[in-house]
Amino acid sequence: MKIALSLLLLTVLASDSTAQSLSSTDKKITASVDAALPATLELLKESVNINSGTFNLEGVKQTGALYAKALSALGFTIEWIPEPDSLRRAGHLVAYRTGN
Repeated sequence: MKIALSLLLLTVLASDSTAQSLSSTDKKITASVDAALPATLELLKESVNINSGTFNLEGVKQTGALYAKALSALGFTIEWIPEPDSLRRAGHLVAYRTGN
C-alpha cells in the first residue's frame, strides 16, 4: 500500500504547475507514474476491500497474495514466512531482489 500511496503523491506533486520546468528524466518518471496510476489505484482499492485485520488470518494471507503477485510482476522474489500456530498470526510477506 505504501507503493500505491507514494505513486499517488508523486502524481499529485508532479501535476503541479512546476511540471513545465522538469528535466527530461523527471518528465519520464512523471509519465511512468501517470501511466501506472489506474492500476495503482485498482490495487489500492482491491487491498483495502480485503478484511485483513490482525486476527483474520485468511484475510492477511489474501492481502499478502495480492501484493506478492504485484511484486513478483516487478521482478521480486517472494517468500511467505509463516508464524507458529500458537501465535495466531498469519505470517510475513518478504519480497527481495538481488543486484550486481
